[in-house]
Amino acid sequence: MPRQLLFGFIFFSLSPLHSALAAEVQVPFYSESIAIQYDEDIRLEKFVNVNEKLMIQYYRELLKTNFQLLLSELETKKQLLGLNDWLYYELMRKTIDVIMVDAPTLKKDLSCWFLLSESGYDTRLTFLNNRTYLYVYTQDELFEVPMIKENGRIYVNVTSIHQGSKSQKALYLLEFIPRPEGKVFGFYLNELPRLKPQLSTKAYQFNYDDRAYSIKLNIDRTVKELMADYPFFAEKEYLEVPFSATLNNSIIPQFQQLIADKTKVEALELLVSFTRSSFQYKDDKDFFGRSKPMIADEVFHYEFSDCEDRSALFYSLVKLLLDLPMVVVAFPDHLTIAVAVSGHQGDHFIFNDKKYFFCDPTGPVNSTTIGKIPSGYENIPFEIIGSYR
Repeated sequence: MPRQLLFGFIFFSLSPLHSALAAEVQVPFYSESIAIQYDEDIRLEKFVNVNEKLMIQYYRELLKTNFQLLLSELETKKQLLGLNDWLYYELMRKTIDVIMVDAPTLKKDLSCWFLLSESGYDTRLTFLNNRTYLYVYTQDELFEVPMIKENGRIYVNVTSIHQGSKSQKALYLLEFIPRPEGKVFGFYLNELPRLKPQLSTKAYQFNYDDRAYSIKLNIDRTVKELMADYPFFAEKEYLEVPFSATLNNSIIPQFQQLIADKTKVEALELLVSFTRSSFQYKDDKDFFGRSKPMIADEVFHYEFSDCEDRSALFYSLVKLLLDLPMVVVAFPDHLTIAVAVSGHQGDHFIFNDKKYFFCDPTGPVNSTTIGKIPSGYENIPFEIIGSYR
């Protein structure tokens, strides 16, 4: 009998596996159209419904097909495009949607469960009434995603991410576990994928030392689309996502030139002037109607941004341009950055034997002052949630 659980929130060469039944589809994937080969026998005609015995049989029937051709294609594209595990699953799901366009949702869900399991990941399948839900084992910190705990491992419901479901339900866990010792599934973005950019240019103005500055930046809309519905992960990890190649090649040379003749302190003052004054502020809930943390690239795609977003941008700029030690400072309702820099006086604290000065990237607007605790937070305790160097 299945166990009942209650969850909460806690390119392209011919494969050697090519067969006479091989076909090819074009899969829309953000800015790309990706050619994927597969063997048509993966589209099983076998009847299945949400029944434990039938779903296990369906998995075992898929094992008899030439599924390796499709799996090899997907894994090759994962490497070529630099996809992390979540984006690999996204490509897999979109591919199944195209291959099995007329198939019931259940068969698509079971096929994704099968392919992800055969890719080596530790998965769980749960079900309730006429729906199934795919869970994957992860060690990443996620929010607003249903989870279950099994044998000391945390599994997140990737099906619900696309459905936008956050509610708790009593689910039945399928006893059949394809890879109980399978590998961990990752959501964090150590790099952005190598997808075709969709370019546009924007101009930004700010002032420093009685001089007006204006820069034009190339930005990539693909990044905005990629992150629009990305599952929410740990706040500090947004700051670690590097610039896209498009933004990096545009913004870094310009700021290198702007700070070339300046001291480290002056360079920090110029950078906070940019992040404080070039963008309009609005809280996520007032702008999006919900929480919407951003990576640094996203700041350039929206009319408004808040303290977490500006911190991600400032953090990346300081890392790439000045390579100074930094810490991410979290007040109860505000995120900011402190930097270890010599030759300066002001509000600071000691961390790991270094003196860190507050360099708030959010405000005050039109101010270049660093070494000052954000206004209103002078007597508020804070937590250090991340560091660089």
